[in-house]
Amino acid sequence: MAGIFIRMCSSMHQVPARVLCVLLVLVQGFILDYYLASHKNVYWYGWVAADIATGFIFFVAFVISYRHLILVKNSSRKDAPIQAGSLPLAYFAWFLYSTFLAARVAIIFKHFAWEFNEKEFFNANTLKINISLASLIFVLLLMSHHDAELDTRRRRYIEGLTATVVFDILDSVDVLDTLFEENSVQELPNFETAIISIACINFILPTLPLMILSRSHFGHKITPNDIEILHKLLLVFLVNLPLLVIRLILWHVLQEEISIFPMKNAIIIFVVFHDLYEKRRKELLEKDFDTSQSYVDDTDAHCQKCPLSEHSVRMSVSHPIEEEDAGAAKEM
Repeated sequence: MAGIFIRMCSSMHQVPARVLCVLLVLVQGFILDYYLASHKNVYWYGWVAADIATGFIFFVAFVISYRHLILVKNSSRKDAPIQAGSLPLAYFAWFLYSTFLAARVAIIFKHFAWEFNEKEFFNANTLKINISLASLIFVLLLMSHHDAELDTRRRRYIEGLTATVVFDILDSVDVLDTLFEENSVQELPNFETAIISIACINFILPTLPLMILSRSHFGHKITPNDIEILHKLLLVFLVNLPLLVIRLILWHVLQEEISIFPMKNAIIIFVVFHDLYEKRRKELLEKDFDTSQSYVDDTDAHCQKCPLSEHSVRMSVSHPIEEEDAGAAKEM
């Protein structure tokens, strides 16, 4: 029974995941629109047009990726040429979606996030869960654009670029939690704006790994190391380091309660710099090996051309013969 179910799901080529992703985009958008309209005025329902446009872009992206993956799978050659960047709507869809999401999140937390009634259904907890759906939407968007098998180089490459995205989104939602209390950070000028800005940037930042994956056609081609290094540095200086600093300020300056996410920030920072160190060390070792190998080759070439070496070889060959002749003459 389980085998039949797995074969049936495999034959659908991630269609349920694509449908679920579009539905989540629309549901999340409509809920955010309700928050805006209920706390401001009905004109804010105009964001529904943005939600429909985003859902349409996701739909088109999924249709293109579905047709493309079917074409690749049915190709007569396993090494069929793949055009890099042939799925550009993946990162464009996320950029459009995350920009609209960040804009509404910024408005909500800047103007009325502390006004929610916890006895109502659409309260602070519902808002946090709703925003956190972005992490699931990213996973569904990503898995619908590639067919990399488990334990393959492609799969490891994709996971290496996107492994922290889900946690970064949840981290950004968590840091916004302190703004549900009015005047919680008013002691520090512009600190509230800094929190909102960093969180919103983190919603948009996954556009970069999706763009890198699109350029490499999700692992079929290897991108330059400089792009991957840039992505890792952005993870440190735009995501984890700012969030770590914000939480330290909340903890030690404002005496606010914080979550355990600072440990996540510290671990990611350490892992990124350790990875960069390992890559640099490997490059230096390879460079030293190439230099030493080149020196050995040059030395061998020089020795072969050296007249003294040839004379020494001839002398070493001729000496035993001369010694034998001298010994024979002495016996006679």
